[in-house]
Amino acid sequence: MIINNTLGIVFANAHDALLKDMTKTSSMAAVNYGGRYRLIDFALSNLSNGGVDKVGVITKTNYYSLMTHIGNGKPWDLDRKKGGINILPPYVSPEAQVYKGRLEAIHGILEYLEESKEEYVVVCDSDVVANINIRKLLAYHTQKNADITIVTAHGKKPNGQNDMMHYEFNDDGRITAVDFSPADDCEYSLDTMVIGRKLLIDIVNDEFNAGGVSLSHGIFEKCLNKYRIYGYKHQGYSAVIDSIESYFAANLDLLNKDVRNDVFNRNNPIYTNSRDDMPAKYGLESKVTNAIIADGCIIEGTVKNSVLFRGVKVAKGAVVENCVLMHGTEVGAGAKLNNIIADNFVKISENNEVGCQSGVVYIEKNALIGG
Repeated sequence: MIINNTLGIVFANAHDALLKDMTKTSSMAAVNYGGRYRLIDFALSNLSNGGVDKVGVITKTNYYSLMTHIGNGKPWDLDRKKGGINILPPYVSPEAQVYKGRLEAIHGILEYLEESKEEYVVVCDSDVVANINIRKLLAYHTQKNADITIVTAHGKKPNGQNDMMHYEFNDDGRITAVDFSPADDCEYSLDTMVIGRKLLIDIVNDEFNAGGVSLSHGIFEKCLNKYRIYGYKHQGYSAVIDSIESYFAANLDLLNKDVRNDVFNRNNPIYTNSRDDMPAKYGLESKVTNAIIADGCIIEGTVKNSVLFRGVKVAKGAVVENCVLMHGTEVGAGAKLNNIIADNFVKISENNEVGCQSGVVYIEKNALIGG
C-alpha cells in the first residue's frame, strides 16, 4: 500500500523571517495557535491521520521549544521503534554555512533520504493551517500516475512569500504553467507536495550541483515539461501564515463555527502535546462573547471576539476585544485592549489602554506594559 510506503518531511523553520518578532527565540513550527496548538501540529496530524508513520522534521535554529513540544511524538502516534519521528538538525560541512533554503536543507539530509526505504515522500512546511486529507492526496497522486503532486488552494495568493507560486492547469489537473506575481483569484501552493523519494534525491542533487538555490524553481522552471506534475485542490479552510496580520486573522477565523468544524474535523483530528490544567474560571461579573477560552484562564472582566491561551488572567473591569492573548498573559483591572497579539507572559497594568482601531499591535514575550 502507498500509505505504508510514504515518508513525511516537515520544514520547521521555513519562512521564520515573515514572523521575525515571534520567531526570535523559536521556530515557525513552534508558534502558538488557536488557544492550545502549535503550527507544526497541522503537518504532523495530517501525516499521522494519513497513515504516514515515519516523519523527519528539518530544523535550523531556535528549535529547543519545538523539540520540547514534539517529545517522542506520542500525541501524533509517532513514538515507534521503527520509523516514528526524527528531528533532523542542520548539517553543516566544513565548507558550508547553515542552509539558506529548502534545496540546501534537503541536500543536508540526503543520507537520511537515501537510507529510507519508502517510495514516496510528502514534503510540507509548518506555516499552513489546514486539515489536509493525506490519504486522498496520495490516492490522487497514484490515480494520475503523477511524478509530483502539489496541494493548492483557491483564492487571493498570499503576498508574504516571494517564492510562492500560483498555477495554471489543463482539464486533467496537470500543471501547465506557473507564475510568481501576486494574484487575486488563482490556485496557489499550500507548500505540501508528494514526490517519489528517488526523484526528489535526483532533483536536489542536480539542482544543487548546478548552483541552484531554490527547490521550487528547480522543479518548475526546469522540470515542468519533463515530469508529470499535478495539482491537488484542497477544498476546505486554509490559511498561510506569512505575516503578523495573517497570523492574527487565522486565529480569529476560529471564532467562526464553520471554520472550527472544518479545521478540527472529528474524522481527522488535530493532535497536540497537551497538558492537564484546571478548567477556566469565570467571575460573577465576567462577560464573554464569541471567544475561545483555554484551560487555566481566570476571567473576571469582559472578553469579546478573542482567543485566549492557557493561564490568561483578565481582571475586573478589564475589556479584551479582538485579541489573541498567549500563555500566562495578565490584564490588569480597568485595562482596555483592542486588536492586540500578546505573546507569552505579557503583563498589562491596570487602567492601561493598548491597541488600535484597525490593524494589529504585537507585544513581545515577557513585556510589561504600564508598569
